[in-house]
Amino acid sequence: LEAMKKVDIMMLNNEFPYSNRGMPREGKKFTFRAKPDSVELLKEMGVDIVSLANNHAFDYGEEALLDTLETLKGAGIPYVGAGVNLEEAAAPVYFTMGDLKLAYVSATQIERLENPDTRGATDTLSGVFRCLNPTKLLEVVREAKTNSDFVVVYIHWGTENVVNPDWAQLDQAPKLVEAGADLIIGDHPHCLQPIEYIQGVPVLYSLGNFLFNSKKLDTCLIKVVVNGEGIKALQFLPALQENCFTSLLENEEKERVLEYMRSISPKIAIDEDGYITPK
Repeated sequence: LEAMKKVDIMMLNNEFPYSNRGMPREGKKFTFRAKPDSVELLKEMGVDIVSLANNHAFDYGEEALLDTLETLKGAGIPYVGAGVNLEEAAAPVYFTMGDLKLAYVSATQIERLENPDTRGATDTLSGVFRCLNPTKLLEVVREAKTNSDFVVVYIHWGTENVVNPDWAQLDQAPKLVEAGADLIIGDHPHCLQPIEYIQGVPVLYSLGNFLFNSKKLDTCLIKVVVNGEGIKALQFLPALQENCFTSLLENEEKERVLEYMRSISPKIAIDEDGYITPK
């Protein structure tokens, strides 16, 4: 909590709706929902912005999604990656810190179906910002780059429980860099995936599960220090999810996770404190 509250901007993936309404999507194996008053937990965690671009934001249909948007607004927490229509779902969220303006853009490739359970927003329908076809996402990133100093792209992609990035991740990451992304952070696979740099831009393909269930899993926080010239420092803070708690790791356990990240990320260096640099 101390690490999360200490930073200027804390972001997380909010992988469920806040609502007492709606019905679970018929035929969907896993459907999640939380009581609206639990949004207060985000404040206890120091959260400043959430992504709703994931495959569970629409688990209880439009009613629950709309309740989620209103609940977050009522709590004063900006969201990105979903909305009452495509314009809102795709819109970047901007933060101004001193002389620095940062843009946050979020989208999801999941599910990779013609008619997904998680509805993509349209000009007239609420939903998430889908990017299996990345054309609109790239357009939004280019726009965000013209309106800010630093663009964070937070993307829901990859294959569940697979360490290696899949074809769609590898296809879109360079395109996002070309469009103007300064930092790309991914989730969805439920496990840690490699880190690399593309044309000087860090791509963290998957951060795994930070606080998701009781399963024992290695995870992390990523701390990024930015100034007018770009990224000043990028740090991987190893953590462990177990028994519905998440704790930062120290000593041998910390080094174990750092060594694992080194082993799957041959194009980067990570020092004993978790600071990441390109090789």
